[in-house]
Formats: sequence, C-alpha cells, structure tokens
Amino acid sequence: MAQVKHQVGINGAIDKIFSAITTNEGFSGWWASSAKINAEITGKIDLTFDGLTVLKFTYQDIKENKKVALQCIEGPGAWQNSALIFELEQADNQVFVTLTHQNDNASDDDFLYFSTKWTCYLLSLKSLVETGKGRPYPNDIKVFVGD
Repeated sequence: MAQVKHQVGINGAIDKIFSAITTNEGFSGWWASSAKINAEITGKIDLTFDGLTVLKFTYQDIKENKKVALQCIEGPGAWQNSALIFELEQADNQVFVTLTHQNDNASDDDFLYFSTKWTCYLLSLKSLVETGKGRPYPNDIKVFVGD
C-alpha cells in the first residue's frame, strides 16, 4: 500500500477550512478548476481539472470541523480507489490540517508525484484561507514539465 501524509498549519477559522473541503467554492478555490459537490455521507464530488481530467469521489465520513474522508471512485491511474482523509485540529493559535492519501493497490513509485503535489495544494489551501486567494489548477505550482 502506498501512502503520503502531510500537515500544514493555517492561521484561520476552522469552519472556513472545513468549508474549503466541503463546498464547490472551497475546492475550486485551492485545488480543482471547478467542483460539483454533495457534501453528505455517500454524497458525490466531481472535481474538474480543465483540459486534464475529472476526479470523482464519494464522501465516506464527515465530522464537522474535524474530519472529511473521501474515496476516489473514478480517475486515472493511481487515483483509482485512493482514499483521502483530511483531519482538522485547533492548536497553538492555528488549525493543523493533516492530509493522508492512501491506496492499497498503488506502489510507492505511483505516489512520488502525489507526495510533492500535495505539498503544493495544501499550501494553496493555506493561502486561500489566509489571503483569500489560492492556486487551484491550472494556476497551481507545477512539479513536472507538462504538469
């Protein structure tokens, strides 16, 4: 099983961060070009990355201002069957967002890209909450030529 885990501290309200991972405006403010979301257990998420792909997820768990767990049901390559778990914790005058991305069917090599790219996107989430402007696709930080 391949897994990456990252954490970022954000200077912002926990409910604003929770909204960024449960609303159309939130996801399209830091990660995807656009989003279509039904934020409830078994609810669907379509994240569109213009000209690249659409990732489809279902919500597996939602605990307000604490945790959001997603399961990828459609996407390319190592995205298939990937689980994303966002955990939020208020501590030390900030909100820590811990992201775990795992896939039982993927190798560590499959996750080399994810390991670097999640850093970029979590910093985009941080920027969205702290400044009002994130760097969602296609304005994200590129880690490979053609990314």
